[in-house]
Amino acid sequence: MLTEEQVLEQDDINLLDFLRVLIKRKIFIIAIVVITFISSTIYSLFLPDMFVATSIILPPQYEGSSGNINPSQFGNLGGFVTGILNINSPTDLWLAILKSQTLKEAIVSRLNLINAFRVKTKEEAASKLNGMVEISKTREGLISISLENKDPELAATLANAFVEELDRTNKNMVMTSGRRMRFFVEERLKIARIEVDKAEETIRSFQERNKALKLDDQSRAVFEAVGTLKGQLLAKEVELQTLLSYATPNNPQAEILKTQIEELKEKIVELEEGKGLSTNPASKDIFIPTSKFPNLSLQYARLLRDTKVQQTLYELLIQQYEMARIQEAKDTPTVQVLDVAKVPEKSSKPNRKQIILVSTITAIFFSIFMIFFIEYLEKARKRSQL
Repeated sequence: MLTEEQVLEQDDINLLDFLRVLIKRKIFIIAIVVITFISSTIYSLFLPDMFVATSIILPPQYEGSSGNINPSQFGNLGGFVTGILNINSPTDLWLAILKSQTLKEAIVSRLNLINAFRVKTKEEAASKLNGMVEISKTREGLISISLENKDPELAATLANAFVEELDRTNKNMVMTSGRRMRFFVEERLKIARIEVDKAEETIRSFQERNKALKLDDQSRAVFEAVGTLKGQLLAKEVELQTLLSYATPNNPQAEILKTQIEELKEKIVELEEGKGLSTNPASKDIFIPTSKFPNLSLQYARLLRDTKVQQTLYELLIQQYEMARIQEAKDTPTVQVLDVAKVPEKSSKPNRKQIILVSTITAIFFSIFMIFFIEYLEKARKRSQL
């Protein structure tokens, strides 16, 4: 067993051996460190300066507490987004658009990046652009678009181009939705106009044949109420049909419309059965069942109801048509920019001091490892010669 003094003495000997080896091989260590220092300095000087320009945009302001898209922001496009793209939030939608190949290729075409990047195809330019940009969601929920390039002006231009293309894409989606809806409603509106004229002519002819038959105010109110509700029902069905022409049946807006349609159908049944719009028993005396009208009066009342249906439908379709035209022509900005990307004045990399420092420290440890490895080989060779 070694005593404590012997252990300490052995440690001193090992430390002296370590220092002796360092002194013996100091020229080797100094040479490696100096060569590495000079090489890393030259290397860092030849590295091009890289600049980062960053745009910060606010998240979409129509993100509700449930995290789903509010269809009112994009009109009927909200159903398209949630039903077809299966995007959980509008922020995710914007991130997906920003990262899309289509948006990058649009920037390549607009800024002629094929020549700027010295590549042959649009796909190559888009791929190179993808390697320069970093798109992320910050902890505060903002969307950050950072672009790195050795040309500071190009970096700022490209970062802002992503924001501009996002806004242009949003507008095109809204206008496309409005255009599709306008075309659909426009055709339905032509048919509705013909049906209104036909219904009005039919009731006029009926009155002429039957000596200007009229209903009392109560009966007229019942059938006009039924006609109004049926007109609203048809308008909702048209709206649902328009939505389902490009969205899936299970999207939120379609579900809302289906619920509204069912509620209208229930109200119509209540009126036709004489239940009225209230659960109050007294209302049954006001809204009499339509089946209890005299035959001639019933014919006239039904014609009156059909006319009211077509008139209500026509009026609601006009409203939808005007809304679609407004949506199609809408050109207001869809993206709120918090920080516009500016031309950076300082480079983001390379960090030349860090490169030289890390390289020099690595060289010191490497040279120490090498001299002890060489020392080990020499001792092993001497032992083999004995």
